[in-house]
Amino acid sequence: MRPNRQSRARVGKDLEVPRLCYKEVVADDTIGKDRLRRLARLDSRKVREELGLQLLAGPRLVAEALRGGRVSELFLREGAAEEWRARAGDVPIHELAPEDLARLAQVKTPQEVVAVGPLPTWASPEALFQRHDRVLVLDSVQDPGNVGAVARTALGLGVGGLLVLPGTADVTAPKVLRASAGALLRLDLAAAPELPVNDHTLVLPVVHGGADVREISAPQRFALVLGNEASGTSIDRAGALRVTIPMTGEVESLNVAAACAVILGRWL
Repeated sequence: MRPNRQSRARVGKDLEVPRLCYKEVVADDTIGKDRLRRLARLDSRKVREELGLQLLAGPRLVAEALRGGRVSELFLREGAAEEWRARAGDVPIHELAPEDLARLAQVKTPQEVVAVGPLPTWASPEALFQRHDRVLVLDSVQDPGNVGAVARTALGLGVGGLLVLPGTADVTAPKVLRASAGALLRLDLAAAPELPVNDHTLVLPVVHGGADVREISAPQRFALVLGNEASGTSIDRAGALRVTIPMTGEVESLNVAAACAVILGRWL
């Protein structure tokens, strides 16, 4: 997938690259200034695709990546817990000053550990539907926090596959990965220009007029489609199962992450 307009603008000549304080760096494995500067730009999709790497910031995300063998290099804050060295195994470790690690992680909250790892291997949409009875489909879900949250909910409730359609936030972006708490490192991922034909029951949440989600059972094989936060999904196929979450009071609907949790929590 090509970088969006915002990503292209950020990787132009006016890009502000974080400045790292190399005078305070103590590395177990030598790492050059230029490489650190390059890694500090992994919030850009273009740079991620050029390097074939994604940024993993924070203990929970890094721990999940280490368990799955998804870490290429590990960066520790000076004085970080020794347990990270034990967990790392043969993964190269670099020790950085706290301010440098924070700039690399692209977050304000101090981090103890940051890692970089390979971009995910994408399945074909056909293989995704063959392998998994329960699939989550994201159609133009743009908010990084929502994409990460629904991925975390889906994995936690037994969904194995995630299909990404155009307009959805990049699942390799640091904000999305952090919001997923590592779920995007474990889900089977696929991307497609449109929803392929498959034998799963297509489930479309609608604000009004659908079947009460509390009164029906989950189809044996289903694909739950979550649409854009403002306009919903553009997918409309004959035979789709439209479901509604009944609301009370003055609230008309839930946001996409909450709706996902309610539907999957009711069914699975």
